[in-house]
Amino acid sequence: MQRRVLFTDLWNFRDIGGYRTLDGRATRWGKVFRSESLHYLSLDDLEIFDGLGIRAIFDLRRAKEVEDFPGPRPFVHLPLPSRTVSETDPTLLIERTDGERWLLEDYCGMLENAYAEFGVLFTRLADAASLPSVFHCFGGKDRTGLTTALLLSALGVDRETILDDYELTNDYRGVAHLPNVVDDFTAFGIARPAAEGMLSAPRWAMAQALGLLDDEYGGIEVYLRERCDLSDETLVQLRAVLLE
Repeated sequence: MQRRVLFTDLWNFRDIGGYRTLDGRATRWGKVFRSESLHYLSLDDLEIFDGLGIRAIFDLRRAKEVEDFPGPRPFVHLPLPSRTVSETDPTLLIERTDGERWLLEDYCGMLENAYAEFGVLFTRLADAASLPSVFHCFGGKDRTGLTTALLLSALGVDRETILDDYELTNDYRGVAHLPNVVDDFTAFGIARPAAEGMLSAPRWAMAQALGLLDDEYGGIEVYLRERCDLSDETLVQLRAVLLE
């Protein structure tokens, strides 16, 4: 099976199937996809997209992003609370490591503040009637990346494989989009090396965020039950529909 779905203008759209779990099973192909913003889909791309049989689209972007760059198909809006560049002090973002640390802080903030949205999304994904599904943010990297990391953790995929999946964004994101986004970031006064760090997928940042999940929240099972309010039955059903 092919992980990346090839589109003309949408680069970071991929299947999260085929990942082995610690108990010897594997995530099902063709059930859940992760993506950058679907507004990038061209008319030709839409034919391919519709051929995937997607039943539910979960848009994790902020309301302003949805308004400015509407998607081509009906969706469920689940905006994840996350940091914005416009609210950031640019004088603190000089080196690439500054940008990468900004990402870590964003991921930790989402763990703290986006539990309700994660709970709704995972509950919907546990319903076979919602599958196949896709969830996406703007770049398919941070909000989508953390969501994917939590989902794969819940399904029992090992940590290193989860981090491998996160890093694939560095390979799959379209180079055509990145220069413009870097320019947008530098327009806020952010130094270019820091902007490039913010637009990367640094393995260490996601690793530390998932370490926080373990150390501060008791791990994925406790987090989903106590913070995201997922029932035992929902967790069982989530694994039943998404694992071979």
